Amino acid sequence: MNIFELINPTNLVAYWDATNESQQNYLGDRLFPSRKVVGLELSKISGRAGVPVTLKASAFDTQATYRERQSIEMQKTNLMLFRERFRIDETLRQQLLATSSQPVLQNLVERIFDDASDLRRGAKATREKMIMQLITTGHVKIEGNGVKADYDYGLNKAQKVTASTTWTDTVNSKPLQDLNDWVDYAQTKYGISMGYVIMSPRTFTFLKSSESIAFALYPTATNASKMFVTTQQVKDIVAATTGLTVLVYKETYKDEMFGTAKPFIPDGVVTLIPSSGVLGNMFFGTTPEEADMLNNPRQSGNTTIIDTGVALYRRLIDHPVSTEILCSQVCLPAFSSDVENGAGTILIGKVD
Repeated sequence: MNIFELINPTNLVAYWDATNESQQNYLGDRLFPSRKVVGLELSKISGRAGVPVTLKASAFDTQATYRERQSIEMQKTNLMLFRERFRIDETLRQQLLATSSQPVLQNLVERIFDDASDLRRGAKATREKMIMQLITTGHVKIEGNGVKADYDYGLNKAQKVTASTTWTDTVNSKPLQDLNDWVDYAQTKYGISMGYVIMSPRTFTFLKSSESIAFALYPTATNASKMFVTTQQVKDIVAATTGLTVLVYKETYKDEMFGTAKPFIPDGVVTLIPSSGVLGNMFFGTTPEEADMLNNPRQSGNTTIIDTGVALYRRLIDHPVSTEILCSQVCLPAFSSDVENGAGTILIGKVD
């Protein structure tokens, strides 16, 4: 068999599954499970979160009272296309053809498959970056390669809260009180029971260094601020005081191959989300490769769909002779329920 025939989307997916490449799960996958729509446009009918309205009393043998309905708002948004490729150029092709050693050949092929897996990981990281931007800023901003877009999800000012004292001031700040106030605020204003608070590792260190938390943990100590405080102690006292489970999110990404790693969750910001742990969906549209290649009898063997809506496409170039693997996705996160005059069911806290 021609060795280049082995480098196809089906075998790439099988390789990823065998090496657990598909097992890298991000927090965003839980917050915004994947859904597929046809085309490039997302039509979103917003549900309303909030305090339930009780049914009106009614006498027997009388007509039921009509309940007033909120107006239905449909929002239409174009999904964003992301696409990259890598190629097996003429030099690498010659290396593969000239190699007689089976171990060396296997190593070269695995390197090619690993390069292709970078595209898949990049697609997942792109989705995660959008989700974390959304839940920490209320926007999804995309810029690079000649594309510039800013999706404003319309969070209202009341969904953005500020710490009474910045948490970097570990002597005077009161993180437990802030979190508890925000939980009560979300319940009172929106009828939402918050269950989780998401933050970066550095932001969490503000909690571990907070004197007010140390005093809450060691109320009888003469100098509680000098006591050793563990990560689990902080998570436990937050849960006991506010009902929130702390999610310290450590994952990072890079915008460029040789760039600097950046945290998905920025420092100095915390996000409160409901107890359900689900905020909406990551909607996938139809990529050009899926629309035109997947059902093309001449190209169907070169195209496959993974991760709900990510297209992998192999094409052969006759000059210069090369094989290319393209990875593309058309996607955007969307909230499933919105608070009154706002978006989503989240609170964003500025603590730094």
